[in-house]
Amino acid sequence: MATYLISSFRGGISDEADKGVQGSFKYGHGLDIHSRDDVLKCASSVVDIDSTSGLIQFFVSARDGSTYGFCDNGSVYAIAGHPQDPELTFVYNDENGKIRGSMEWELSDGNSYLYWATGTSVARALMNGSLDTPWASGVATQDHKTTLDLADWHTMKNSSGSAMIANLNFLASIDFAGNFTPSALNVRPGHLIKTIEERDDYTILGSERVDNSEQGHIWSWIPIATNYVEKKRIPIKGVNSLITAELPLLQGGSDGELFLADFVNSTPLASIPGGGKTLPGGVAIENDLALFGIFGGTYPGIWSYGRRGLNRPQALNYQYRLTDTVAGSSVSTIGAVAVANGQTLISWGTTESDSSRYGVSCVSSTTLASAVYEGLEFDQQRPELQKTFNTVKLIMAPLISGCSVSVKYRMNKASTGGEAGEGFKYAFLADNGTTYAISGETEAIFNIKDKANVYEVGLELNPSGSDTPEILAIATYIADEVNAYG
Repeated sequence: MATYLISSFRGGISDEADKGVQGSFKYGHGLDIHSRDDVLKCASSVVDIDSTSGLIQFFVSARDGSTYGFCDNGSVYAIAGHPQDPELTFVYNDENGKIRGSMEWELSDGNSYLYWATGTSVARALMNGSLDTPWASGVATQDHKTTLDLADWHTMKNSSGSAMIANLNFLASIDFAGNFTPSALNVRPGHLIKTIEERDDYTILGSERVDNSEQGHIWSWIPIATNYVEKKRIPIKGVNSLITAELPLLQGGSDGELFLADFVNSTPLASIPGGGKTLPGGVAIENDLALFGIFGGTYPGIWSYGRRGLNRPQALNYQYRLTDTVAGSSVSTIGAVAVANGQTLISWGTTESDSSRYGVSCVSSTTLASAVYEGLEFDQQRPELQKTFNTVKLIMAPLISGCSVSVKYRMNKASTGGEAGEGFKYAFLADNGTTYAISGETEAIFNIKDKANVYEVGLELNPSGSDTPEILAIATYIADEVNAYG
């Protein structure tokens, strides 16, 4: 009897259905694949904090200890409190409407300000005091009125010793003394700067074309240069976001493609299954991993890319699903992602019929999410032969009370039917049940006894609070006899 053994899970979601780096799989969600032990277990869940009047497109951690969210309808919210129980508070409304960029910037006089941009103006609020000080006393003021060009995005970033602001094809700046320059750099007419990232001493820009052609660009600049230093064309419809974790990364276009933002490579590094895109504020770094708030595709939520050790592979993982996705609702937009004060924050919007709903969620520090794992397609390197798959054995750490596991499988790439979704069927235990929940046990055997040329095995992991099943290996036993003719 042959054995198909899976004992590594670190490789993340593969770009191909039947092959990949060691430990890769075809699909999964809610999985923690970066822990010290190379096991399958559940990642943290996402919980809702509160609703908002519009979509928060940028988060900014401020000097007063709060994290501020800036909305596409002009509203400003403060998030404060204990990381396990944060509170969302409305603090201000900018009558100029949609906020298109924000940041905090400290001037040479020692004063820190929250800056934000609407269509053509820049406003600021003094951040030297407590949460209530700048908003209740009316300190928020409009500066540099009508000095920005009207653009969809005025993304802001502290970079290269100044506060940088996207301004159509220009890069505007506010220096250490508070002086405003609307056109510190002109990348080139026809290009719209959408996102900004700081990398060492350089400012990195991501742009899209005015004509919506299949061209995005990244640019590097340092203030002592009279022109951009480097330019690189990326074969997608615009650069949506930039983030530098271990690797410099960008997300561009609407097909979920991730690229290296290194001015050398222009081949996609990885692609989100089902496509999607990010907004400029929809990226962050959490525990060494780059996070991407993906929406507009099949699997909206927070995807991660990276590794937590030199000897591990770079992995793409569908790390966090939002509560609306888990409940079966459609998440139409993810605005911003940030890691601040021990919290991973996510802003989102849903559209049901003709109504829209917006809110902020955070990654829970106490509750884990139910997880799904679906392995690569397996044909024993003989796809022309029909094999009999008898049983599946799970090798586990002792199962904690309240936790459970189920095994599912798919034969010959079936796309319909099956009670486990998308052509998958549940494997059965000896008592004809499909869920194994005997605490303390380290092995569970499920029956299949089905034939196929191509086989896929999957798992459903159900946690209990902060406890999770831990799968060390998945062994599928295959009968010796094969059938070459069906």
